[in-house]
Amino acid sequence: MKSFILLVLAAPAILLGRTPKATKPITHADLDVWAAAWSSRDVNRAMALFDKNVVIDQPSNPRPLDYAGATKFFAMVFHAYPDFHVTLKQAIVDGFSAVSVEQVTGTWSGPYTDPATGKTTQGNGRQFDHPGAMVIHYTPKHKIDHVSIYWDQLTVDRQLGITPH
Repeated sequence: MKSFILLVLAAPAILLGRTPKATKPITHADLDVWAAAWSSRDVNRAMALFDKNVVIDQPSNPRPLDYAGATKFFAMVFHAYPDFHVTLKQAIVDGFSAVSVEQVTGTWSGPYTDPATGKTTQGNGRQFDHPGAMVIHYTPKHKIDHVSIYWDQLTVDRQLGITPH
C-alpha cells in the first residue's frame, strides 16, 4: 500500500517529465563504488559516476578536465596501466562531499601521453605504488560534479623512472 501511495504522489512529476531528485546524502558506499569503478579499468563504468558538467583538477593536467577530456584521459591511463588499482584506505563523508584516501598501484605497460607536454612515451614495465587523496563533491542525484585529485607526482615519476620536467 505504501508503494502505491508513493507512486500516486510522484505521478504528477513523472507525467510532467520531472523525476523527484535524490536528496539523501552520500554514504561510504558511494566511495566503495568509486574505488571499484577505477579498479575495474572500465572507462564507461568510471565515467558513469560523473555528472556531464564535471570538473576534475589534478596535478598532471595543465587545466581542469571536463567530461569529454576526462573520458579521453582515463581511457589513456587505463591503457598505459592495465592493472591500475585503487584501494580505499579511508573515507570521510559529509553531506554531498567526501574525501577518499587511497593507495593507487599499477604497472606502466602501454603508451602514456603527458598532458602537460603532449609527449607520448612507451611503457617500461615499472610499477608505481603511492597514496593519494580525492576531494569529491556529488550532486543530489549522487553524480560527481567536482573532483580535486592530490598525489605525489615526484614519487610516481621516480618509481617509473621518469625524469621530472
